Amino acid sequence: MDLQRGLPLLAQQFRALLMKNFLLTWRHKRLALAQLLAPLVFMFLLFGIEKSVNPSTGKPLYDPVAQTSLPIPPCEEKFYVTPPSIVYGHSIRSSVGMSSIRKLIGVRPQFDVLWDELSAEEHLYLFASIKGVPAASIKLAVEKSLAEVELTYAAKGRASGYSGGMKRRLSIAISLIGDPKVVILDEPTTGMDPITRKHVWDIIDNAKKGRAIILTTHSMEEADVLSDRIGIVAKGTLRCIGNSIRLKSKFGSGLIINVSFSEANTDANASCRRALRSFFKHHLNVMPKEETKYFVSYVIPHKEESNLRKFFTELQERETEFGISDIQLNLTTLEDVFLNIAMKAALENAADENNMTTLVLESGKSLIIPVGVEKIGIPGSVTPQNLSGLMVEVYWGQDSDGNLCITGHSAEMPIPVRDDLGSSLPPSLLKGIPDHGIVLDF
Repeated sequence: MDLQRGLPLLAQQFRALLMKNFLLTWRHKRLALAQLLAPLVFMFLLFGIEKSVNPSTGKPLYDPVAQTSLPIPPCEEKFYVTPPSIVYGHSIRSSVGMSSIRKLIGVRPQFDVLWDELSAEEHLYLFASIKGVPAASIKLAVEKSLAEVELTYAAKGRASGYSGGMKRRLSIAISLIGDPKVVILDEPTTGMDPITRKHVWDIIDNAKKGRAIILTTHSMEEADVLSDRIGIVAKGTLRCIGNSIRLKSKFGSGLIINVSFSEANTDANASCRRALRSFFKHHLNVMPKEETKYFVSYVIPHKEESNLRKFFTELQERETEFGISDIQLNLTTLEDVFLNIAMKAALENAADENNMTTLVLESGKSLIIPVGVEKIGIPGSVTPQNLSGLMVEVYWGQDSDGNLCITGHSAEMPIPVRDDLGSSLPPSLLKGIPDHGIVLDF
């Protein structure tokens, strides 16, 4: 936020202070004055940061996309002067506005909120009345909602006799009764069988027109099928938001190439797979992710995408030689995107917590290292033949509880020479503390 947008908020708070604190004692007014000056100091500080530039790049030191509203402190308890939140033109701060907002919102909780003694029709009559549907229109609205979720045949039956899928559909019908403009669905298909889940997906997809639907789910398939925009939360922070294709291309591991072999070529299949494996290794430096007798799958990292045009041209020319019957190129899955983001969040969290773990080298030597660090120097590895010392790259994964754990490490290798310094780390540094790995940050 710039100074031009911040000044009206400051003026608004000043007026609020005059109204709220006019009769306060001087002791209280000093506190009020401090509250008034705090956002002013912050605003000019923020303004100075916005105008600062990096001397090496000439670019601003701030990220304009990441800016949010000015955090003006409260004048007094429960009295905040911040930009109002608006839902379809109604402010959440006004009791009249909230009354209108409640009529515009439909909610489907994670668990069905139903009464066993009431029928589907009676549930919808009740919630239509609560949402303020005109009495003359309730019957038509109920019949329409029952038809949308295909519960017309069970409209008179008690909810206690409904199956789990029928209860979920009724809960969704309740959230949609009264034609709300905003619908919140909390894990609407958890625990459903595939047929019922697909049915509920169709209901939600048909309900998207003309309204905003906020859906939470742990199913990446569900998010991919239903969502126009997807946000992923990890460690309590919104990490990304965008459409499925954008997230896959930006945060995925790369492209997936699936190659199928001809069934008529089963006798020579093993030699064809070996030749194809060498071809991929030579051109793209990748190994199979999944391999069977008739099928092989590769994940191509983003850094190799520039080589794909030449690669596919030669691969198609040699299809017969490799015994290939079909080639498919796909984006990575949304599940892969989620795992990558969760891993990145876990690494950031580990850096903040500064926890330690033990790395066991191939030589049997154990080193204590910080959790999440990828490059570790080996203390005492400097020799006359290798003045830079040795290092290993540590590979991290996550256990069933989402905690970082070591999945492996590379072979010991010389620490590369730093071009900017003209040499590697000083040999004295690589003496290190016995049994403690040395963190390398290049």
